[in-house]
Amino acid sequence: MTTVFSTIAERYTLLEKLADDGTAVLWRGEDGPDGAQFTIKELRLPTHEPALAERLRREARVAVDHPSVVPVHDVVVADGTAFIVMAPVEGRTLEDLASAGPLPPRFVADIGGKVLGALAAAHTAGVVHGDVRPANILVGPDGAVKLTGFGIAKALDPSGTPAFLSPETIAGHEGTPHSDLWSLGVTLLSASEGGNFFQRANVAATLYAVVNEQPPVNRTPGPLADVLRGMLEKAPQARMLPDVALPLLAQAANGIETPVSRPPSPGLAPPSVPAILAGVASILFGFYVLTDAMVIHQAYLFDLHWPPMLLAHVGIVLAGVFSVVGGGLLFASVRRGQVMTTVGGGLTLLSLLLLQTLGEQEYLGVPLEPGLTLDLVALIFAVFLTITVWFVPAKRPAVG
Repeated sequence: MTTVFSTIAERYTLLEKLADDGTAVLWRGEDGPDGAQFTIKELRLPTHEPALAERLRREARVAVDHPSVVPVHDVVVADGTAFIVMAPVEGRTLEDLASAGPLPPRFVADIGGKVLGALAAAHTAGVVHGDVRPANILVGPDGAVKLTGFGIAKALDPSGTPAFLSPETIAGHEGTPHSDLWSLGVTLLSASEGGNFFQRANVAATLYAVVNEQPPVNRTPGPLADVLRGMLEKAPQARMLPDVALPLLAQAANGIETPVSRPPSPGLAPPSVPAILAGVASILFGFYVLTDAMVIHQAYLFDLHWPPMLLAHVGIVLAGVFSVVGGGLLFASVRRGQVMTTVGGGLTLLSLLLLQTLGEQEYLGVPLEPGLTLDLVALIFAVFLTITVWFVPAKRPAVG
């Protein structure tokens, strides 16, 4: 704090500088005649037009009856500077408090609930703040929270502070209660996460970020995070309203975490027993067919001069591959596994019958027993697997 002694309007004395955000200076002052204490906000006017000064007087004195709204006692304009004389407030601005880094979520939620209550009272009275930001929120040592600046932004600069503007305000629309909710959301997010996500190196880049980018809520937990996401919806009508946000902020301020019920993710339910058995059988059968193809039929030797044999060899290899893949799919998606396994069984039938037709009779010289060969076992099992796999229930068992 800086101690000074300066008198304005031959009445109010500036005693201590409490805060300075570059656009306004906050002072502790007193009224000369009776020594009453006040908080005085100093604002540099963009011009010396008397009409602007009168408008500032009118707008700054808007009356909102709420314990978190600082009432304005007087407005003094002198030498191109406006001084808003308010009821005395002990404390620091939220901007000052958050300058050292992220604030505790419970603390931010408590501030948010009190400021939102003030805004709700103002909106009910037909008053839009228009410049909700950390520099306009005072936090006392006893936990009291005061919102200042009603009407000042509207009188001095209707465009407001770029990084706290709502998307619709940037698009040229008048400020509304919804735009105040957006600005409060940015204010609380900045305090909780540690810095304004939308702030960029220049105004154009800042405005672009507000309109087009969605801030992440990484550090903020529970109900407070829900409120921030709700207030920062780009569409005004989609934003969370005070009657929903206030209970959530109260929960967050009290450290109450609301468990979020999430539906089970698709595909995470365990496969049924029939699907497991069919899947294992299909995988083993696929490897059996591949072994038969490579060892007995030597399917890796492609006879390019005899297309029927080439087709048969390629078919039996694919039959084994489809059966293995189909068996694996049965664990995750029964319907897809059934289709893939059926394709594998069908290729097995066609390929082995084609090989028999072409007269390929070598089975390592050793049939399993008279009339029973490895190919015949494969044919029988292919038919059995292709039929039984369709009896596996397609619906996966429920979780929990």
